[in-house]
Amino acid sequence: MAPSSATPRRPRGAVIALSALAALTLPVLVPAAAHAELPGPLCPQQQALRGVALQPSPAVSEADPHAAASISAGSLPAGVVLAPDAPGSYAFSGIPSAEGDFSFTVRLARTDVPPATIDCTVSVSAAPAISRIQGSDRYDQAARVSKASFSSSELIYLANGEKFPDALSAGSVAGVHGAPLLLTQTGSLPTQTKTEIARLHPKNVVVVGGPLSVAQSVIDGIGRDFPGTTVTRVAGADRYSGSRALITHPVFGVPHSADIYLATGAGFPDALAASPAAITKNAPVLLIDGAKSTLSAEEYGVLASLSVTGIRIAGGTSSISTSIESTLWGGPWTVERQSGRDRYEGSVALNQVFTAAPTVYLASGTNFPDALSGGPAAGHGSSPIYLVQNDCVPPSVLRDIARVKAKKVVVLGGLGTLGKGVDALRSC
Repeated sequence: MAPSSATPRRPRGAVIALSALAALTLPVLVPAAAHAELPGPLCPQQQALRGVALQPSPAVSEADPHAAASISAGSLPAGVVLAPDAPGSYAFSGIPSAEGDFSFTVRLARTDVPPATIDCTVSVSAAPAISRIQGSDRYDQAARVSKASFSSSELIYLANGEKFPDALSAGSVAGVHGAPLLLTQTGSLPTQTKTEIARLHPKNVVVVGGPLSVAQSVIDGIGRDFPGTTVTRVAGADRYSGSRALITHPVFGVPHSADIYLATGAGFPDALAASPAAITKNAPVLLIDGAKSTLSAEEYGVLASLSVTGIRIAGGTSSISTSIESTLWGGPWTVERQSGRDRYEGSVALNQVFTAAPTVYLASGTNFPDALSGGPAAGHGSSPIYLVQNDCVPPSVLRDIARVKAKKVVVLGGLGTLGKGVDALRSC
């Protein structure tokens, strides 16, 4: 079905309905009914974490030299203030120091018109406990993530750790099967990976990628070292056909799914962030060439073989073109693009599928090796992965951690990948 091109007229004074992501990113504006064209008072973010600084947010929709903002009823969370931050402008800021639900009224008084008010509530939760999984290298990292998440597994997916496409293809599929993802070098199986295979004692190892990604000698070595284990290679001519081959594999793929996520195969952030969300729906992430104008016949074949009824596009138009999106409309499925202004907000948009998550994972949005194995582990625990900057956490991510009421945050990678500012949940 095609999206409606009509834009409904909004009556004066109506409340603006925001999308789920916009509600996290922007405060709520309710203009005074009699003066809808004038700046109105705003609420701060609805969820916050004790001990974690609020991202300063405006209390007035736009600067107004004739206006003064104040709290006329109720109280802000302890540690949070409403104060002028520029001529005619007011902002909320501070570090909440107490937990609970705090209701209050923001009053915007003017010298020329009657005052306007808005009722607000901020829920402050306890700051989550922080832990970190870090290995000596990307192979040890993947092994440690597996050990922290899987006590045993009859199935393991193995992909090249030097390049991201095969591992990204494997992430969601491994998660659907409840299996870990381990990494290998092209020509040799790292000691840490071999040790983790021995611990898990799998019946099957699925090697994702052709001989240029994982040499036949690696497969032969696994068969020799683990005689009770069957090794199966699943590969394609390139990253896109490899993704299709894995999803449609009759044993180790995804035989049926009402949903599918599409992500560019040219970069890692969108597919990585989409994997846990896809896993919660028992859905795969299909890597495509997002610069093209339409899906290929083979890609449409994947949609048909899965009996897809819902398509989610992971990432903005620079990742997957508007042409691809528009050609999908009219098919026997719904189409929804989940994106943000950057990869960090994009991960927040993808994670709206999680209404609550006791544990969340933080991964680098710029450096893929430490994060590759995180998708299946996060999905196994029904946990989202958020992308963060190297030494701080984007405000949209902090707000979403509060929204899902996380009790535990797992940082993926060493200090060289994600610094101490991430451990402290320091806002960017």
